[in-house]
Amino acid sequence: MNMPNLSPVSLSYVAALRSVKPRMPGKAFSYALVDCRDAEGLIGLAASNPEGQFYGFTRDNAACANAQELAKARHVNNVRMICAAPREILAHANKDELFLPKLDYLICDESDQPLSALDRNAVFDLAATCLGVDGLFVTGYKSNPNVESTLRFLVREFAPEMNVNQANVFLTELKKLGKLYFAERKDQAQALDQAIQRHIPDEFFALFDGGEARSAAFDTIVALHPRGLAYAGDTHIPANYVELAVPQDAQSIIVGCRENPLYEAIKDFTLNRTVRHDIWRRQGASLSANPVDLFGGFSYGITCASKDVPSQFAAEGKTIPLDSPLYKALIELMTLMPVSIGDILIYPECKGFAVSDILEAVQVLVACGVARPMRGLSITEPEAIGSIAQPRLAGSYNQYLGKTTVQGETFSMASAVLGDTIMVSSRDALVMQALDRAGLANSVSALMPELERLSDLPEAAQQVMNAAKATPEIAQQMVEDVVSQSIVKWYAYGLLQAA
Repeated sequence: MNMPNLSPVSLSYVAALRSVKPRMPGKAFSYALVDCRDAEGLIGLAASNPEGQFYGFTRDNAACANAQELAKARHVNNVRMICAAPREILAHANKDELFLPKLDYLICDESDQPLSALDRNAVFDLAATCLGVDGLFVTGYKSNPNVESTLRFLVREFAPEMNVNQANVFLTELKKLGKLYFAERKDQAQALDQAIQRHIPDEFFALFDGGEARSAAFDTIVALHPRGLAYAGDTHIPANYVELAVPQDAQSIIVGCRENPLYEAIKDFTLNRTVRHDIWRRQGASLSANPVDLFGGFSYGITCASKDVPSQFAAEGKTIPLDSPLYKALIELMTLMPVSIGDILIYPECKGFAVSDILEAVQVLVACGVARPMRGLSITEPEAIGSIAQPRLAGSYNQYLGKTTVQGETFSMASAVLGDTIMVSSRDALVMQALDRAGLANSVSALMPELERLSDLPEAAQQVMNAAKATPEIAQQMVEDVVSQSIVKWYAYGLLQAA
């Protein structure tokens, strides 16, 4: 299952794909997470978006208190944790008893632990009541307990209205739409083939006579449209592109169904998924057809090394080569640091390409999950990152790294450039910690005690050092590798700053 990206920048980018003018990075905003189960993630998001005011609502008093202490310890002052269930939030908001401004982002992810029907309706009413004109509402939920339930829903909705000829066509469409589903269910695939060959659709339809038939996606649409909300995309960016997400044989069918009220249920079946993370907007939101309005305010970057970027992207619907001169130039630039469209246009390797081609290539890299849209407001000037004699951890949230014990896991750091937390390898985290503590000249001496500690943890030692025991030579090599390969990037993402 793809984890939802709930950062404000990513949500605004997805909405822009559907012509919704995005909030420009740097502009003040408010963000509320209802039924919050990841307070640490919310605090990291707040630290990465200093112009935002964040609200985390939880039902657990102890969890709320712990989260407030964590925010205080990490010196994150733009997040507020509140103990309240959805119906309590709505009641307070309606009576103005709880300070909650008009929201730019309202998030509720119940995909792991579903809400009661009353609480879900309260969240929907919150979206209608508290969302600003250009605000976005994100709801995560299970569209059905399993994909067979979605197929049962579609069969029961369509089959009774069809004559025999229409039903036979429907069977052939189900075969194409259900490529991923039927690959996992050989018995149903065989029954479908037999029904198609014998022209007896009822034989296949009869398999779905029993059991519950509903679609939470359809129910959500029915609930939110009267509240003045319109669908604005999927938090997983590639899922917004039919040609990437949908098997090739099913693409024309999916496109032809776009105006059908059951379109989202059909798409769930085709994608063989049971969990959704939908983005919704107000029906009166500001729209634009101008690509500059929609995409010109973002920066774009690639957080992995250029050697780790694939030469092609293989999706369900097609394979996209990423080794053309334009893609190579963009990848080279974006792996160095986040850049705006304006930065790309003046990059020497991109000057020979049309603006429309560059914008399309950038969007393809984002669609493939190679590049990410970013906030991109605090990139350190090149002359400032040239001095690395005493790099320091940037921002109070990241300064926690200087005091903590790094084990073998990745480490989460806040990036005001990305507008989200970024995962740093334990190897890089240990070197950054040593640089912060002692500067470049004494970094090996500062790193050695940490590596010796890891020597007592064989699995972690192997992961970090590729060796069982620490030596000064290993520490020296780690420092040299990170400084030569990664330190410019960590400056560019605002994780480090010059002393």
